[in-house]
Parts: sequence; structure tokens; C-alpha cells
Amino acid sequence: MKHIGNASFALAIWEVTKLIDRDAVREQIERILRSSSFADKSQLKTLLEVLFKNMDSQTTLKPDRVIQELWPQETRTKGSADVATEIARLRKGLESYYSTEGRNDPIRITLPNRSTPGSGGIRERRWIVAEAQVPVHDPLTTGLVAQDSLAQNYRISRWRGIRKPILISTAIVIAGIGTLFAIHLLSADTIPQSARLDGTTLQVLNAQGNPLWRANFPDGFWHDYYEQGVQTRMWFGDLDGMGRTEVLFLYHTASNPTSHSTTLICYSDRGKEKWRWTAGRALPELNGSPAVFVTVDFDVLKANKARPRRIVVSSRNEPFYPHQIAIVDSNGKTVSEYWHTGILFHTAIADLDGDGKQEIVASGISNGYRQATLIALDPDHASGASTESARPEVQIHGMDLPHERFRLLFPRSDLNQTLSIYNVGQDITIDQGRIRVLIRECTIIPRCFILYEFDKNLQLRSVMPDDQFRSAHKEFYLSRKDNHPFTPEEESQFQKIRCLVGCNTDFVPVNVQ
Repeated sequence: MKHIGNASFALAIWEVTKLIDRDAVREQIERILRSSSFADKSQLKTLLEVLFKNMDSQTTLKPDRVIQELWPQETRTKGSADVATEIARLRKGLESYYSTEGRNDPIRITLPNRSTPGSGGIRERRWIVAEAQVPVHDPLTTGLVAQDSLAQNYRISRWRGIRKPILISTAIVIAGIGTLFAIHLLSADTIPQSARLDGTTLQVLNAQGNPLWRANFPDGFWHDYYEQGVQTRMWFGDLDGMGRTEVLFLYHTASNPTSHSTTLICYSDRGKEKWRWTAGRALPELNGSPAVFVTVDFDVLKANKARPRRIVVSSRNEPFYPHQIAIVDSNGKTVSEYWHTGILFHTAIADLDGDGKQEIVASGISNGYRQATLIALDPDHASGASTESARPEVQIHGMDLPHERFRLLFPRSDLNQTLSIYNVGQDITIDQGRIRVLIRECTIIPRCFILYEFDKNLQLRSVMPDDQFRSAHKEFYLSRKDNHPFTPEEESQFQKIRCLVGCNTDFVPVNVQ
């Protein structure tokens, strides 16, 4: 047990409010690189180090420089969209780190959105930002603010000859808050904040990285499923509103993994298993094959006055086309489910229109139209199955009519139509009402992307083919009879995004600047 006195508490306050220097930032970067959240993310570690190394000149840092340092052997095959993809992955990794083992770190590292103007209309030029971070626990934060105010008053009054009784009163208040701070930190030693896989054991750790409890899985863990790190398959927080930290863990067995579905397991803060939920269910469209579903993404919705927290679980069938987005309550019961024809590779949760309610946004493939797709669902009304009028043979039956906020289809380039069956919706980034999605156009030759951006009214704001797409297009057609350059007319076709649901027109309104 660690003892924290008033002097340490005053020091902690000073650390939060002081000016951050480069050495402190370097120490924080190293702390992140050593964390279990980044233990097996070598590419993201390299990117974080590259951005830190260029902090002093980051306003002039160009994507080409990042590409050279991140992929020194593949500079000619990498483009700005690759950087955008890695930045999005790193941003998500940092968010995951600071929501778990880094929640009480003194410095918060963030990646600002450089493509969106701020409130004053000024576009952010920095790649990476370091800011002092106040501990996240509300009662403690209040105490820190009060304590900082008292400390400031003490410094001013000391030069004015403050009277002894006031000094004594101030000291008593500081001592009281310091004691509460110490108690809080001691109790934090028992709060689950991160985890690691050790052989056939899941080890759950506290903020200091010390083991709290473990769960054994004799059948092991499917390596491919955890290749991005176990933190992407976990969630820590107060799920049922009882003031304790529950642990959610997506488990996929290493024993014949393609014949078993992913299981979502909920543990108490002490490691007691509370419930299990299994992805997917049997459908006629599976043609008698086992209902095997692999969970791709999951997240937890915020609680509000009307509803407690709920879990969004997105799972694909192996190997057919039905995809399930299920809403699960804090007791592990399915509240509702939406089914989609085609895999949805990425899922995000965000308040799109600023009304205080979160929406579910997912990108992937529409098998019914053989195109990349982007959909949005209202968690309170997520049900039914996507309508596949273009190819009724892949319609999922036995479901209600779908409830979708919007459903978009992205046009395919001539390169994609020649080489692939469909283009693919990839990473989603949502920030300040802006939705950005990467659409992969090359699936056989080296990957290439088109980056789309929409505003909160679902108007298309920008379309940007990356350099790798332009290069792939040029190289592919160079030796063909139908050789032709990538023309502005072709690029303009990318703006024709079909809107199946959620628009007053057949295509998304365009406001490209």
C-alpha cells in the first residue's frame, strides 16, 4: 500500500497545471509505447514516434515525410490515404489507451483533425498535441479544482502577510482533500483498466499494470482474432450504473475457430463471470450450414435518462453474407437486431446531428448491389433486414422492414469494375458532425482508396482519390488496348453516391468545395 501525504498531493496539483516541456512529453510517449494497449501494435508505435520526432516542425510536416519514415522500403507504393488510415488507427488506439490504463496519466496525447476547420474557421495544422490531463474521476476532479484555487489564494496571500488562522484553515482543507485523494488512489489499485493474454489465460490489470485477476480458457485464443491487440476486444466501465467497473471481453477460441462463433463475456470488477452472449443465430439463408458468426466490432452506448447503457455488437457470418448488428442490454439479453446483406467491416458510434443521441454508423459491402456501402442506425429502432431489390436472391427473409437513418452506395471506378467484384467500405472517422469514410477500390493489386467526407446533413463535402489509386490506374492501363489516363470526368463520377434511404433525392446532395 502506498502512502500519499499532503506534500505529494500539492505536487500532483502542480504537475497538472504546469507548462508541459518536451522531456515530459517524451516520458508520456514512452509510457504509451510500453503499455499493454500498444504491446503488439508495432506500426502504430512507429507512427507515434515519427510524429513526436517532428513535433517542433509539425506545422510544416508533409504526408510524404511521414510515408518515408513509416514505410522506408515502400515509399513508391504508399500514398496519403495510407497515412490517413494509420492516423485514424492511431487516434483510435490512443482513445482506447486513455479510456483504460492511461486514464490517470498526467499528459494526454491527441491527434487533432487537420482536415476540419475549428470554431474560428482556422484549420488545425498540428499533427500531434500534448495537453495536461486532470484525473477522470468526477469527485476527484472537483477536489482538484478546489485545491488549485486554495493553493493560488495561499500564494497571493502569503506576500500580503496573511493571518495565521487563515493559514491553519487552509492547511486543514488541504489535508482533508489530500486524504481523500490518497484514499481514492488506493481504491484505484483494485479497478480493472487493461488486460493481456498469457498463454491460455486472460489477465486483467489495474492502472499500474499489476494483475488483479485472471480467467482461464483451456482452448486458447485465436491468434488472427487478437492480432490488433486484446484491448480492441475489451471494454472497461460502469455497465449497469451501480458504480463498479465491469469488464467486457470478446472471446474467440483457437480450437477450430472457423467453426465457432465469438462470445461476449461480462465480468464483475472482481473477476466473477456475470453472463455470456453469443453472436448470430440460425437463418434459412445459411442453407443448413452452422450459424458461425465472428464479431467484427463492438462498443457501448452512453446511458441517458430514458435508457441505461447498451452494447452494440457487429458480427459477420462465416462464410456467407448475413451480417448482424445486435443491441444487447447490461444483462446480456438481445434487445433488438438489424441484419444486412454483406459484411460491415467497421462500426462507429457518434452523435451525428448534435441532438444528444448517439447513432450507429457502419461501412462495408452491399452484396445486393455489389458496391461499398455506408449505413446509419438509430439504436432505439435498429431492426429488420436491408432491402435487396436489385438482387432478391440474397434477401434475408423472416425479418421486419428495415429501420435505417440512411443507406448509401458508393460508385465503382473503372479499375475496380475490371479487377474486382465490388469496392469496399473501410475505416470510418466521425468528428464534429463530419463523417469520413475510406473506400477501397483496389483489392487485388496494392490497395488504393478514395476518401469521402460528408457533413451532418449528409451532404458530400469532398472526394479525394489517393496517390496510390492514381498510380495503380496509370500502371494498370499502361499496357492495355484501352489505355487511358484518369480524367477529371472519371473523378467527377465519384460524386454520384446513391442514397437508398435517408435523402430526398436519388443521390447524396453535393457541396464539394
